[in-house]
Amino acid sequence: MDQVSDFFSGLLSSSLWPARWYCGVWTDFHGWLYILSSFAIWAAYFLIPIIMFYVVVKRKADLPFPHVIGFFIFFILSCGITHLIDAVVFWTPIYRLHALFLFVTAIVSWFAVVYLYKILPYALTFTSPQELERVVEQRTTELEKKNNDLTRLNKEMDNFVYTTSHDLKSPINNIAGLVNILKTEMPRGNVTVDELLDRIDTSSSRAIKAIQNLTGILKVHTEPYDDIEEINIRSLVEEILEENNLFVKENDALIQYRLAQPSVLFSKTALKSILYNLITNAIKYKSKDRKPVIVISSSFVSKQPQVEINVSDNGLGMDLEAYGDKVFGLFKRFHDHIEGSGIGLYSVRKIIETKGGSISVDSKVNQGTTFNLILPQ
Repeated sequence: MDQVSDFFSGLLSSSLWPARWYCGVWTDFHGWLYILSSFAIWAAYFLIPIIMFYVVVKRKADLPFPHVIGFFIFFILSCGITHLIDAVVFWTPIYRLHALFLFVTAIVSWFAVVYLYKILPYALTFTSPQELERVVEQRTTELEKKNNDLTRLNKEMDNFVYTTSHDLKSPINNIAGLVNILKTEMPRGNVTVDELLDRIDTSSSRAIKAIQNLTGILKVHTEPYDDIEEINIRSLVEEILEENNLFVKENDALIQYRLAQPSVLFSKTALKSILYNLITNAIKYKSKDRKPVIVISSSFVSKQPQVEINVSDNGLGMDLEAYGDKVFGLFKRFHDHIEGSGIGLYSVRKIIETKGGSISVDSKVNQGTTFNLILPQ
């Protein structure tokens, strides 16, 4: 304790040691090289904390680990002071003060080491500039895709609004005109009531059909289809056939199954709508030369978490060389002699793409068509 008391009582004393110039043999070159180097290090150690402090003040709101920077500021200042004293002792041998600052620097250094060790796991989670750049590029690509999808959707909706407004306007005007004719002509007997009523009924049906198409399109774009569950494919097809039993029997349709993958994880509402459209289309566009045979097959895509479902028929088929890029377009029809709205395949594609899947078609005129569905799992 006497040594400790004596140390601090004579902290600035320089009487017990000679100045460093007189310890050993120093040449002018050697001595001034040491002194100037020590002063230069001290000056740099003095300016670095000032710069770091300026950064802390300017970025304190979003600066990570501000306490670490505080430790380093104190640590660098301490190191700088030891170099400053190292130069001063060439004239004033304050070795006790030098030792004290070395001790303070050692303590601060170890505090910094311990704190760095604690925050190291968090620091390693920080995203590098290269990773941030990759993320930005990925997000930019996704935004561009969404923007393109929105642009395409807007064009499709513009086309839809125009077509629907035209389809609604014509039959409704006809209804109004026919009603006026009915009022004026009935007493004269020039036009029979049955004829007028039939024409009114036809126009009304067209108007109702156009409204149903509008509802169907809007549902495709607004329905979330979030009811993901495990679906037995055959059971779902049987459910569709049961609900359309009369239509299936009237056309003498035969359904065959080749289900290597019996179930799929998907929205039941969505998949039912998809298979309903494909199966009823296969029956509707049957060949006059043979009864419709529809094959439902499925398999698991081993390299990807996907299930592939194929719906094949032996019907009229389509000329894909002429119409391949329009098969899934809105209001696109390829057999005008058969009644249809032209929104079925459009709805199928939109539903599948909304769920992250894809659909493709292979078809030959008067041989049949196969729709290939890829559904993510």
